[in-house]
Amino acid sequence: MINIKEYVKPDTVQSAYEIGQMPNSLYVSGGLMVSQIKSERLERLIDLKSLDLDYIREEENYFKIGANTKLSSLISHPAFSNLGKGFIKESIKEIGSVQIRNMATVGGSIAFRLGWSDVITIFMTAGSQVEIYKGNFQRINLEDFISQKVKGAIVTEITVPKIDGKCVFEKFAKSNFDIATLNLGLRVSLDGKFVKEARLVVGSRPMLSQRIREVEEFMIGKEIDKVSNEASELIQKVIQTGTDIRASAEYRKALSGSLLLKALRRVAQ
Repeated sequence: MINIKEYVKPDTVQSAYEIGQMPNSLYVSGGLMVSQIKSERLERLIDLKSLDLDYIREEENYFKIGANTKLSSLISHPAFSNLGKGFIKESIKEIGSVQIRNMATVGGSIAFRLGWSDVITIFMTAGSQVEIYKGNFQRINLEDFISQKVKGAIVTEITVPKIDGKCVFEKFAKSNFDIATLNLGLRVSLDGKFVKEARLVVGSRPMLSQRIREVEEFMIGKEIDKVSNEASELIQKVIQTGTDIRASAEYRKALSGSLLLKALRRVAQ
């Protein structure tokens, strides 16, 4: 049972961070994760909603997204929703229900580093960076932030480059509102029919989202409409998966091949 003793609502990132260094504290914004926490040690909630972190700003080569921005805002923003020829808009639509997207924030979806997070896979596929505050502001690649355990830091902003190439997102779940058994993001740049660059991210393995670099390297230089079957076989050999209540490790390996095959066919169209 949660035993909250203190609720604070700081008005600066710096003061929020200082309070967050106290033991048994938790940063919240959308608040969806609070109900999922079982620890009796949690004593303090630090509400970040008063911070000026709800925005989508377009720059010349990228978009800046404040950590308090709701997932639904990514869909409704005229310019950002069309990023990657609608990649972001269509991908985010596959996350939960409208009600969940109206509550969940971009920062919270990333900061908790959940293995099943569709948001992390989508933004890693786009090649995003994350800005964090840990005594000072730092900007690092999202994939590095996910792999590192940076305790106590506040996620303040996500930078998403204007995508060059074709992007697709695939996921398999038992229902539209269920957590993905496996999710997959693919970004490919072509030189004619040949793959010039590739980025492949798989999440809900059930471990954290991860780039599958062996398959990325394999695809480069090959014709996009002829690489599908071999790439599908390769990912099943190299991907690391685990077993949980949703699926076995072997099932996830087979599923990764099917999702990649589907994604490559979409890219080749």
